[in-house]
Amino acid sequence: MARYYGYSPKGTVKSAVESFESRTQILGAGGMLLGTVYVDISDEEWAVAIAYGRAHHPGLRGPEPVYEVRYAYRPEGEGGIKRLDTREETPCAVSTDTIPSADEFVIRALSDEKKRIGGTGL
Repeated sequence: MARYYGYSPKGTVKSAVESFESRTQILGAGGMLLGTVYVDISDEEWAVAIAYGRAHHPGLRGPEPVYEVRYAYRPEGEGGIKRLDTREETPCAVSTDTIPSADEFVIRALSDEKKRIGGTGL
């Protein structure tokens, strides 16, 4: 179940998050991993994190996720979208595009993650 901080999704964004969580499964060591989406929107930074856990969506209580992927964007800064995968050591640049709204950023992050793990875009 998705978590939202500083943001209330509507329409397309809410549907995209629900679709990602219900349809995205990846094979990990020890079985299938499901992703839970966390969206944190503030004035300084927009972030979408996906926590992948075994056979159920990770929660605040219960088993820790196997790994996490975080997409971050600073609307007032430069540098574009950066992705951090907890299995890797350093963040990498995903895009240098300017993103006009938090809604578009959330959709873009989920679409990029879906493509990265071998699926198609949203």
